[in-house]
Amino acid sequence: MNTNVKLLGMTVMLSMTFAACSNDELVERNHHDAPISFTTRVTTRATETKLENLHAFRVYADANGYDKMFIAGDTAKKSGNGSTYILQNSQKENYFWPSDVDKIRFWAYGPAGCDHEEDNIIIEPNITAGGQTFGDFTPKVDMSVGGKNHQDFVVAFTEAVRSETSGMKVKLEFKHALSQIVVNATCGMGRNVSIKGAWLMNVHGSGKLTFDNEKAENGEGFDGLKYKNYMNWAYADATEPDKNKANYGVVYPDNQTENLDQTKRSLISNTNSLMLIPQKIEKQEITKDSKAESYKGAYILLLCRVEVVHPGAEHKEDGEENNSATEAEATHTHQLFPVTNEKNTKEYGYTCVPIALDWQPGVKYAYNLNFCGANSGAGIYPPDGVETIKGLPTSNENLTIIKRPGGKNPGDLVLDAPITFEVSVGGWEPIDNEGNSGQEDEDTPMN
Repeated sequence: MNTNVKLLGMTVMLSMTFAACSNDELVERNHHDAPISFTTRVTTRATETKLENLHAFRVYADANGYDKMFIAGDTAKKSGNGSTYILQNSQKENYFWPSDVDKIRFWAYGPAGCDHEEDNIIIEPNITAGGQTFGDFTPKVDMSVGGKNHQDFVVAFTEAVRSETSGMKVKLEFKHALSQIVVNATCGMGRNVSIKGAWLMNVHGSGKLTFDNEKAENGEGFDGLKYKNYMNWAYADATEPDKNKANYGVVYPDNQTENLDQTKRSLISNTNSLMLIPQKIEKQEITKDSKAESYKGAYILLLCRVEVVHPGAEHKEDGEENNSATEAEATHTHQLFPVTNEKNTKEYGYTCVPIALDWQPGVKYAYNLNFCGANSGAGIYPPDGVETIKGLPTSNENLTIIKRPGGKNPGDLVLDAPITFEVSVGGWEPIDNEGNSGQEDEDTPMN
């Protein structure tokens, strides 16, 4: 179905990685030299993890010949304002590369709290030589401030062999484990579109991450479970994958709206972008029988109003024209959506766009909506009962939410089709100079 709101080609941008170049190294030396330390240069919650705000991360290591983990969750803490991180055990003792060990496997994740508890990623690791998993990870569900309280979650894995490691410097490359989501919007000329809220509905809100020993070069999505960079994500409840669906988004305060124009505006932006579980959801059409509590597809939901802009301060009666320059330059508006019998700037209604998801770890997805463009309208009516979902705004003295009008069903376009004309042209009918019709030729004398 043509939703009549144009979802522009989705922008997919590589999110920040901890690039493993010459300065991005886990430096390991034998016990006759310096202790193990980490140096990391970041080239790139929601705040993204950067060198400036990565105060610490946790490290696990499995060394050949050790019955237990050589390093089991100890913290590498930033030293000074540079890019060096010092690793110590719980007794504040440094770690050294054992002289009789040829190969060590390292796993790391962050951020870790330590002296900055607000940075601590809330997750339960279970990392041993036999398997590396994390318990359920659930980004905080919030329908008012989006991903403002979300944390970037980064992980790393490498295997180091002493004989192949020049100077005992082991490269450690961090990767983003989550997907970052933003929603932008524009509108066409001659339209006013005001947004009071925007949400991403019916997405998986919880997942389990496992390190995989095989590195997939390209993300294979949830069909194969494996992603690039040794990451394997699964839904928290594989037997009931729809059980942990969640909604995320933003609500603008009573005295604030996002007024669209031809410049791209961020509804869910970099300051409150969503850091969510990588996942795959097929697009599902919204039909007249769709119910909010049972609909399985993902969709972008918006609370908005749409107006058309006409020239002139007001309509003139009986063909009267605008004679003054002021009147000629003035404009006035008519309310197109929500549909009511009178114009009221406090009136808003829900519209939506169904979407398909195939989110990969470490990728930033920007959904760009175009309202009332050359080939787009303002979306479709959402599943029945959406206005009762907990966390969405309700009517108050500053906001009146208009329900779907009678005669309209979920999945119907919120704006009527534009005016068009069905045209036919009659054939030529000959007629002579005496008014007689027919197909015969007639001679006309010259004198």
